[in-house]
Amino acid sequence: MARPLTHSLPSDTLEAAVRAHFGLSQEELARYLGVTRGLVAHLEAGRRPPTAAVSRRLGYLAALLPPPTGHGPAAPRFGVPEPLPPLALPALPDLGGAPDAAPLRRRLLQVRAQAARLRLALHQAGKGSALQQRREWGLALLRAALPPAEATAAAEQAHLGRWLAVLAADIGGSAATPARRAAQALALLRVAALEAEAAALTPLLGRQVPAGE
Repeated sequence: MARPLTHSLPSDTLEAAVRAHFGLSQEELARYLGVTRGLVAHLEAGRRPPTAAVSRRLGYLAALLPPPTGHGPAAPRFGVPEPLPPLALPALPDLGGAPDAAPLRRRLLQVRAQAARLRLALHQAGKGSALQQRREWGLALLRAALPPAEATAAAEQAHLGRWLAVLAADIGGSAATPARRAAQALALLRVAALEAEAAALTPLLGRQVPAGE
């Protein structure tokens, strides 16, 4: 399986634009160009000029970028699951007097912290899901649009075929499984339940507890 997308400083080079559009890692682009990952990093940063062979291969991908660089389609929006609103809890019965605030306050701080941690984890998972969707879309576009056999030499066409096969295996290996989707659904429900509990606890304390406490 390919390593995660290698991030670098923002760049307006063609190499960076190609990687961002198709969701490729530096290692994956390097494999296609026939160079090292380190050279791709130098090319993206503008520290090294591409060779004629690199420019030719890069040109195939650049032509698939949306205008004005290429003539390909713009990437669709790759969404992530929206958080659920807090669940509706029934009103508490009459407790016969004011409850002790200390355990309620401790619990409120606990559920807020748990909800915040879960939300952060879901946010990170959502970013990964959006990248996976982009990579799957990009793979389909590359398979359909890269030069046909009659437009390239046999050796180059064989290289394209091998690269696409490895790329497909990388992307397929990181696809969400039913177990991961179930875990995500449970996490979304857990956040909604925690936030509902926090909303119910707050009035019992008789005052608003600041979210940072």
